[in-house]
Amino acid sequence: MNIESKWLEDFLVLSDTRNFSAAANARNITQPAFSRRIRMLEQAVGAELIDRTQTPIALTASGRIFRVTARTLINQITDSIGEISALNYTDGSIVRVASAHSLASRGAKAIRGSFEKAEIPLLSIEAMNVDEAVDALQQGGCDILLAFDNEHLKLPPFEHIQMGAGKLIPVSGVDGAGAPHFAIEPHVILPWLAYSPSLYMGRQLESLRQELSLKPVFISSMVDLLKEQAINGNGVAWLPDFLISDELKDGRLVEIGDESHQRDVAYFAYRYQSRLHSSGEKVWSSLKKIAALNTL
Repeated sequence: MNIESKWLEDFLVLSDTRNFSAAANARNITQPAFSRRIRMLEQAVGAELIDRTQTPIALTASGRIFRVTARTLINQITDSIGEISALNYTDGSIVRVASAHSLASRGAKAIRGSFEKAEIPLLSIEAMNVDEAVDALQQGGCDILLAFDNEHLKLPPFEHIQMGAGKLIPVSGVDGAGAPHFAIEPHVILPWLAYSPSLYMGRQLESLRQELSLKPVFISSMVDLLKEQAINGNGVAWLPDFLISDELKDGRLVEIGDESHQRDVAYFAYRYQSRLHSSGEKVWSSLKKIAALNTL
């Protein structure tokens, strides 16, 4: 197999732009020449990487997997050149992490805390809604994904680590006497601080919406926004217990309802099974240790 590094760079640019003309312009070559190089890469790999029938173009299943491999190879080449040249060049060791909003801050803190200060890898953590984060991994747009339970990502070609588990619990803000503004009672309509219905959290609570009289008054994909609204007395929210321990302890929020009103949640780290660059593998190893210590 004879693959030129410039073909890999071409492919990565095309993966980002999803447009042959824009990618050729970014690579400073003509579009016909650029298209030929992509074809030569596909021939060398032995698989179609680009679905040219779609507009904008999309990656095939093989292309999504190869995107991770291509980025890893380019990173390894960059790292090796940097070592040979004795350069302190770090761009090649960036670990790209896509994360559900509610896990991003905790994930960054846990990962950084698992390394000695001088050895902390360069992290790029992008917080997004869960479905977008899952898509980022499937499209090869990140090295590691921090997100909630997803059966599809537990199957090849993916690998996973369960990082923790908890519950979505109904909570309310309190009045001046410390009593909750709201209570779950039969046939009482509750102002509901809801997750976007298409998101993982929203889907987890769909059965409760059928059981209880919940009227959405505020919708967001952000746990922090829902928490703020609940503290301010604007409605009832179902929040992950592991993200509101301080608020429950100091009395700004109180749990309402009973166990039948709670829903289980589990969160994971996911990746493709293909090997990451060295910094990516170090972060993956650190996530295994974090999971064993249950510190995320």
